[in-house]
Amino acid sequence: FAVGTTYSLDLDALIGVCIALGLSESIDNELKDNPIYLLEALQKTAEKVLIFCEGGQIKVPANSNALHILLEKMVVEVIMKNKKSFHPKFWLVKYENEDGEALYRCLVLSRNLTFDRSWDAAVGIEGKYKNGNGKTKPLHDFLQSLTKLSKRNDIDKNKRKELLNLAEEIMNVNFELNEKEFTDFSFHPVGIENYSIEDTGLFNNYHELLIISPFLSNGTIKKINDIALTNPYYNTLITRKSEIAKLKPSSVTNFETYVMKDIIVDGEEALSEGEQEEDILKQKQDIHAKLYLKTKYSNSELFVGSLNASNNACYGNVEFIFKLYGKRRYLNVDLLKKDLFGDNDKDNPFETVEIIDDEVPEPPLTDNLEKIIKNICRLKSHAVITGGEDVYSIDIQFEGQIENNNVFIKPLLLNKELALSEHIIFDNLKMLQLSEFYIIKAVSGEESVQRLIKIRTDNMPENRESSVVNDIIKDKNGFIQYISFILGDDYLLSLLENKNSIKYGFLFGSGEIIPALYEKMLRAAARSPQKFNDIKKILDLISDDNIIPDGFKELYQAFEKVVTRK
Repeated sequence: FAVGTTYSLDLDALIGVCIALGLSESIDNELKDNPIYLLEALQKTAEKVLIFCEGGQIKVPANSNALHILLEKMVVEVIMKNKKSFHPKFWLVKYENEDGEALYRCLVLSRNLTFDRSWDAAVGIEGKYKNGNGKTKPLHDFLQSLTKLSKRNDIDKNKRKELLNLAEEIMNVNFELNEKEFTDFSFHPVGIENYSIEDTGLFNNYHELLIISPFLSNGTIKKINDIALTNPYYNTLITRKSEIAKLKPSSVTNFETYVMKDIIVDGEEALSEGEQEEDILKQKQDIHAKLYLKTKYSNSELFVGSLNASNNACYGNVEFIFKLYGKRRYLNVDLLKKDLFGDNDKDNPFETVEIIDDEVPEPPLTDNLEKIIKNICRLKSHAVITGGEDVYSIDIQFEGQIENNNVFIKPLLLNKELALSEHIIFDNLKMLQLSEFYIIKAVSGEESVQRLIKIRTDNMPENRESSVVNDIIKDKNGFIQYISFILGDDYLLSLLENKNSIKYGFLFGSGEIIPALYEKMLRAAARSPQKFNDIKKILDLISDDNIIPDGFKELYQAFEKVVTRK
C-alpha cells in the first residue's frame, strides 16, 4: 500500500507512479505510450494507492482519456478551512514479500507529483517492523490527520481502513540511517494538531546557515537573519529572481543572496521530431527545492521537505520536513556550496544579487484566477447521475455564492462546457463521459486558468469500469496483447515480444494474430499461479464477447482447475 501527499497533481504523473509501483518499470520507456499496458498498471494499483492534494491544484491532462477515470478512487482533494494550503510532499510505501515480510520506505520531498523541470530535493529512508522507538509517532499522527483534513466520504472505505492500519503499523517501524554523514534524524509535520514550526528547531540560532527557498516572505527571512551568531555575508540565501523584490536590505544583513542565472532558467531548447524551428519550445526551470543547512559549533542540522521560508508555510499551511543531524566535519555549508556552485564562476548556475528597496510588483492575473478556482473548491458541491442504457444526465449543485460570471465547468471527457452556476445539468452523456473529475475554467480577458476538481457524484453506474476496460482493449488482438503482457516474466520484454508477434505473427482461424499464449500459461501455472487471478479479473470486466477469442475461456478454465488444486 502507498500513500502520498502533494500540493499540485498531474494525473499523468500519477499514472507514472502506478507504472513504477504496479509494474516495477520506469516511466521513460515504451510502456507509457500504450493504453493496454497502462491499464494493467492501474489494475494492479487501483486498490493500493492513495494520494492527497490541494483542492483546485489538479492539472487538466493534455489528452484526457478513459484511463484517467480509473484514478478517481486514488485521488483525495484537501480543502483547508483557514484558506491556507495543503502543501506537504511525502510518500510512505509498504512493500510485502511472499513470506509476509514488510519493508517500509518513506520519502520526503520538495517536489510535487508533476513533470515540472525545476530543481528539487528529496530524501528517502527505509525501515522494518520491529519494536518501536518513538521516532515514528509524528508519522502516525500525520497519517491520521489526513483522514481528518479530508471529508469522510472522499476516501474510499477500504483505503481509509488501509491508511489507518498503516498509521498504527508505523508506530512499530524502525527506520535506519546508513550514511556516516548523519548521526540521527527526526520527522516533523507542520500545521497539524500538536505540531508547529517551533517544534522543528528551524528558528534556533546558528553560526552558519544556507537556505534554498523558491518562495519567501520578508518577515520570515528577517526573523532568521536576526538570530544569526556570525558576521555578515557568512550565510547564504538562494531563491528565485521573482522573489527578490519582496526582500528589504535590513532583512538580509547576514546573508549573501543568490538566484539562478537566466541562461539556466531559460532551459534547454526542445525541438521535437517534425517540428519547425519556429516551434522550438523553451523548457524553463528554476529552483523548487526547500532546504536549510545550519551549523552551530561542531553540530549540523539539515532540513529537507516542503517548507518555504514564508509566513504561510510556517504559520497556517500543512507541511512536512525531514530533519537530519550530523557533525560539521561531514555536513557543512562549504561542502554543500561547492556541490551547488561548482569550482568556478563559469560552472556556477547561480549568481549574486543586490537587495534594494523596491516596490513589490502586482501578482499576475492568473494568480487571481487560481484563487477563484480555489474558492469554488471550498463551496459544498454534489452531483447525481440519472438515466441508463448509455444515455445519462448529471445534475450538479453548488451551495454558496458563485463570485465570478466568467467561470465554466464540464465533465473531464466531455467537450461541451456550461457557465458555472448553483445548479447545472449535463444531458445526453455516454457511459465513458461520466466521471467525478470536472474541469473548471476561469477566464479574464485573454487570460484563462483551468484546473480539475473532484465532485462527489452519486449513482455512478457499477459497470463503468467494465466500459473503460472494453474501450481500451477494444478487440481480440488487444485482448491477446493484454493477456500476453500479464503472463510475461518481464513487462518491458513482454511489450517487445508483443510488438514482434504483431509484426511477424502467425495466424489462426479467423485471422487474428496470436502469440504463444499456451506456452506462457503453462509457465505461469508453474511459476506464478497468482497471475491467473489477474486474468480472471479482466475476464469479469469484459462485457463484450467479441473481444475474447473463441476458446480462450475454456482454455483458462482448464488452467484454473489445475492452479486451484495446488
